[in-house]
Amino acid sequence: MPKRSADKNLYMWLYGAFLCVYFAALFYLFRAELTVYPTDPDFRFESDTYVHVIFAIKNGYFHSLSAFIYILLSKLPFMYYTIPCLLSFMTVGAVVLVQSLIEVLPGGEKIPAPAVYIISILSNFAMGFYLPFVNRQHYIGYENANMWHNSTYIFMRFFAVLTVIVFVKLYRSYKDGIDVKSFCLYTLLLTVTTGFKASFFTVFAPFLAILLLRDLFRRTKFLRVFVMACSVLPSFVVLVLQSLVLFAGEEKASIVFAPFKTFSERGDHPKVSLIVSILFMIVVLAFNIPKLKSDGIYVGSILFFVIGFTEALLLAESGARDEASNFMWGYSITLYFAFIIAARRAYLSFLESGKKLPVFLMQTGVFLWHAVSGAWHFVLLLLGFTFFK
Repeated sequence: MPKRSADKNLYMWLYGAFLCVYFAALFYLFRAELTVYPTDPDFRFESDTYVHVIFAIKNGYFHSLSAFIYILLSKLPFMYYTIPCLLSFMTVGAVVLVQSLIEVLPGGEKIPAPAVYIISILSNFAMGFYLPFVNRQHYIGYENANMWHNSTYIFMRFFAVLTVIVFVKLYRSYKDGIDVKSFCLYTLLLTVTTGFKASFFTVFAPFLAILLLRDLFRRTKFLRVFVMACSVLPSFVVLVLQSLVLFAGEEKASIVFAPFKTFSERGDHPKVSLIVSILFMIVVLAFNIPKLKSDGIYVGSILFFVIGFTEALLLAESGARDEASNFMWGYSITLYFAFIIAARRAYLSFLESGKKLPVFLMQTGVFLWHAVSGAWHFVLLLLGFTFFK
């Protein structure tokens, strides 16, 4: 067997072995969140997941498609095994889908498989750049792309990556003609993603609107732009239905204009943690400003991030949901994609520079600490600490 082929197989086996170990750790954590936390006096393994499951099964609270899944699984044997297994699959599946996403993006063919594996893994752990003197807690107080305590976000992240993969393929060719099957699949996935958590729709819809307006100015056929715009209609209906459930019975609950309220509700130094939470993206951008003219995917990821940031910066909920910080979820999913695309951009720039190491090593070091920060938080969760730790 040629050495290159043997090395490729080795990397693939190591990648697969990591995913298996990660799945086992996730299964342990999610099962503990469902079985230990409810009766533990010290709130060990505290999570939103348990609340989501109980609200669905006992209260019939259908605020997400996940509620229907939980009710179905509760009717079958071994609910406290099947739900953790499903959530573990969604989390590990997101890692694998990121690999596919990188490969379908322009330049993806230039990135070797081991680098793609590493990016897909690190992006699943990346959290705020943990500095104890900036914020003592690992999760609360930072803005994070990943978390392991909220089941609706876990579902949304998986389907959001799947949606973006299909969307990228569709958008690349829609100006020459819309493939009906791809369009229907993309619309369905967008609707399903919204059904699990509407936060993705609230950031993706404005992003799509900006892209389509730009295409109109560039004289793309109006009918094709109109059809693409119609892809959000089923998701909008789902959003309205979810709003009726979420705000039903809530005393004077509403969305309000409240600059910086969402970011300042928790944390020791909110303004500083706001910066260190996106430190990797800042570092990559600082050395890639010229690429803004030629890398549309990179520019698109920045635009997507800016939309999520702007919504979280300016909007909040009032009334019974006053301190829920729910606009942070949309920002989190834009952060997730920002990490992935920034890592792609950093590696491509490394190749284009003739593999000059200093800048790339510095960027890689920052990305690694973001991932170590997430892995540190993950280990604390496995040890039973609350996500407020």
